[in-house]
Parts: sequence; C-alpha cells; structure tokens
Amino acid sequence: MITIEVVDSRGRPVSGADVQISWRSWTHSTGRTDSRGRVSWNVSSGSGTVYVDGRKVYDGEVRGSLRVRK
Repeated sequence: MITIEVVDSRGRPVSGADVQISWRSWTHSTGRTDSRGRVSWNVSSGSGTVYVDGRKVYDGEVRGSLRVRK
C-alpha cells in the first residue's frame, strides 16, 4: 500500500489535488486526495516520480507513506 499525503506551504492538507505516480516501468497510478490530503493505492513500492496537479514534486523511491508539498 502506498499513501501520498499532499500539504500546502503551511503543512495543511490539500483536498481535491490530482496525484499521479509515474513508475519507472512506464505505468501510472492516478488519484485525487481526500479531505485529509491523502490518496492511497494497493501497489508495491518502487522508483517513481510523483506529480501533483501536473507539477513534479518528488522523484525517487516511493514506498509506504510519503508526504509531499504542493
């Protein structure tokens, strides 16, 4: 299970953000954050790039829970 938590510059959850993980294997996981700023997928960890509302916010190992800033 992978959970991405999206926060704003003050550390507050961002709801309704479009989140995409672009995995190195050329597959994608997409979703939208809930009221707590979180979106989860039942996938294995791996190397990938995380985008929030189309902007790259993280590149590297994606596993467990990851907090990113919008």
